[in-house]
Amino acid sequence: MKRTIFLGSIGVLIIIFLSFLYILLKTFSRETLEVLFSLKRRYLLLSFLWVFLLHTFDNLRLFILSRAVGVKYSFLYGYAVSLANTFAATVTPAHIGGEAMAIYLIARKGVSIPKTMSIVTMKTISGMSFFILALPITVVYLMDNKEVAYDILKLLVGVFILTVIVYIVFKRFFEKNQHFSESFIASLKKAVLRYYITLKIYALRRRKVLLLAVLYSSLLYISFLMIAPTLLKAFGSDQSFIDLAYQQLGLLYAIFISPTPGGSGVGEIGALSTFSAFLPVYQLGVFAILWRLISQYISALLGGIILFIFLYIDSKRYGR
Repeated sequence: MKRTIFLGSIGVLIIIFLSFLYILLKTFSRETLEVLFSLKRRYLLLSFLWVFLLHTFDNLRLFILSRAVGVKYSFLYGYAVSLANTFAATVTPAHIGGEAMAIYLIARKGVSIPKTMSIVTMKTISGMSFFILALPITVVYLMDNKEVAYDILKLLVGVFILTVIVYIVFKRFFEKNQHFSESFIASLKKAVLRYYITLKIYALRRRKVLLLAVLYSSLLYISFLMIAPTLLKAFGSDQSFIDLAYQQLGLLYAIFISPTPGGSGVGEIGALSTFSAFLPVYQLGVFAILWRLISQYISALLGGIILFIFLYIDSKRYGR
C-alpha cells in the first residue's frame, strides 16, 4: 500500500504542477499579482468554513452508518478518516483509493473486514444518490447553456480518452498476470454478492439511517458547490450563490468521473471554462488555482500527514 500511495502521490504532483503551469502561462499578467493582495480575506476564510462543513457531513454519514451496525469510534477520529480518505482519493485513479482507505481506517479499530466493507459500501451508495438526484438539473442547465455544454463535452472526451488508455494498460497487465486476474474476478464476484446482501439489510432494517446518510451526502456536495461562490466573493464578484452552484454541476460530474487521480488536471482546466464568465482573464487563473487548493488539495495534504501517522503507529504496533 505504501508503494502505491508513493507512486500515486508523485503522479498527482506532476499533473498538478503541469496544470497549474498551463493556467499561469495562459492567464498570468501584470495585474495577476495585484489580485492576491486585494482579495477580501473574510470571504477567503469563509470558503474554508465550507470545507469544514464538507468534512463534517462526510464524517456524519459514515458515523451514523457505522453506529447502525454497532461500530463505534470517536467523532474526532471521523474527521481524521474523512481527511485521509480525501488524500487517498486524490492520489489514486478515479478516486478509488478513498473507499479502500475508509476500509483500512475503520478496520484498524478492530472491526471485521466484511462489516467494514458493508459500512463503506453504504457510504458509497449514499454518495451516488446525489449525482442521481442532480442529473436532471444538470442536463436542463447544459441544454440551456450550449456553450458551457460544449466545453464540458470536450473535457469529457478527454476524460474518455484517458479512461481508454488506463483500461488498455490494466488489460495488458491482467493478461501478463493471469493468476492475479482470476483472483481479482473471483474477489469481485464475492464483493458484488456481499454488497447486494448489505444493501438488502440496510434497505429492510436501517431505512432511516440510509435516508439520513443520503441527506448528509447531499449536504456534503452542496458544501463543495458553495466553496467557489464564496471564493468569488473574495475576488469582488456579486453573482448569486445559487446560480454559481448550479453552473458548477457539469464540472462536478467531470471531476468525479475522471480517471486521473482526484480529478487532477480536469478540475483545474475545467475551472477556466466554468468560471470564465465571472472573472477577467488576469483573475481567472489565480481563482482556479486557489479553488482547487482550498476545495481539495489542502485537505489532501492534511489527510496525507494523518495517514502516515496512522501507518507509522500501526507499523510499530504490529512490528512491520
